[in-house]
Amino acid sequence: MRLLSYGLRIALAAWLVAALVLFFMQDKLLLPSTPEAPDLRATTHAGDAIDVWHAQGQYAGYVVTPADRAPRGTFIVYHGNEESAETKLPLADIFVRAGYRAVIVEYPGHGNRPGARTMEAALAASREAFATSIAQWGGPVYLVGESLGAGMASQVVKGNESQIAGVVLITPWDSLADVAAEKYPIFPVRWMLHDGFDSVSAVARYKGPLVIVGAREDTLIPVAHAQRFANAHGDARLLMLPTADHDDWFGAMTAQEWQQVLGWLQAA
Repeated sequence: MRLLSYGLRIALAAWLVAALVLFFMQDKLLLPSTPEAPDLRATTHAGDAIDVWHAQGQYAGYVVTPADRAPRGTFIVYHGNEESAETKLPLADIFVRAGYRAVIVEYPGHGNRPGARTMEAALAASREAFATSIAQWGGPVYLVGESLGAGMASQVVKGNESQIAGVVLITPWDSLADVAAEKYPIFPVRWMLHDGFDSVSAVARYKGPLVIVGAREDTLIPVAHAQRFANAHGDARLLMLPTADHDDWFGAMTAQEWQQVLGWLQAA
């Protein structure tokens, strides 16, 4: 009995330590460091004009515009974790080729943007990017977010519904709390998270075009989350990629599917 009691105390102590790590280190777990990448202005990309972009006088990412025509509007691109603005030119280029300006948002502590690498800072930067884009260029403005960026884009929608022309959420969570509860079932993560990042609630009042792209083989954020998200929003369009995983969805998208997405957004 003494041995059993001792073992239980050790297990409880280990559980408490792990719970404390999850609580105090969640920003580092959710936002790991990003690999170095070259400045996009050094990239040769025919048809694009690429420049750094500033919000409130500070570096905030890149702006990519068609080199041969005036933009029809703006697509704001929010990247996932373990990425930086430098990695999202291929995604931005989809919208530039359709005649739009693309703003690739950088979060503090990522890529070449200084600052604390926290979820709170990333969300503040995401909202700031939207407000700055509206002030700088007006509308129409579309939001595109991938993974973590889909969570950021969803939160930007809240309170700005009337100013957003369309939203694309790629491999999204329905709520961060739901995903975390699946990953760490032995911990009360719903109460431990600083913010549950409920994307379903964030876009509940949005009545414009909403496109959700799910990857059926997604092992990081299982596709059931994208499906539940789409089902919870009556006007959402769900595009399912049958063979894609979380990190290779872009290569699975065809030109026809991108055209379908733009059509759903009424931006073709």
